[in-house]
Parts: sequence; C-alpha cells; structure tokens
Amino acid sequence: MLVRREAQRPLPAGLVAARHEAPVARVALAWVLAQPGVTSAIVGAKRPEQLEDSLAAVDLELTAQDLADLDQAGALPPEYPGWIQLPNPERFPQPA
Repeated sequence: MLVRREAQRPLPAGLVAARHEAPVARVALAWVLAQPGVTSAIVGAKRPEQLEDSLAAVDLELTAQDLADLDQAGALPPEYPGWIQLPNPERFPQPA
C-alpha cells in the first residue's frame, strides 16, 4: 500500500487500491479513464505483465466515492489571481 513517509498513513490511492484488491497503477489508470472527455490513456510497459495490468484498468469500475476521494487527494489549491475571487467571509462579511 502506498504510504506517506512523514505521516505514515495510507494515501487515498492506496486505500482505493486496497478496497478493489488492485495495484495503485491500475487504480490511477482507471481514474484517468473515468475523467470526462478522456477516451484513451497512453501506458508504458517493459514487461507483458505490466501491459496486462494496465489493460485491466479498463475493467476496474471505481465508485463515486472512490472518484471523489481521488479527486480530493489530487486537488490543487487555487492559484493567484483565482484565489482572490473565492468567497472569504473574514475579508468580505456578508450582510445578515
């Protein structure tokens, strides 16, 4: 299972992989294929076993919760200037 060294807790990809009893690489490919607008994914394999595992990602059905967990784990913080446009109740109090 994939684990962060500093915190020694499993990463979401590792948890999803464990739930599906699949390698993290297969989960990652299944996530890519589940993204809107993605019709194919390019994989690289040195050995036939790696290719077979990559192809098995097509049959791996991630749940909505799996996708949400992976999306949240990979979410990037907003960058400037986008973050300045986010609602900030401390800076801009809303009328009651």
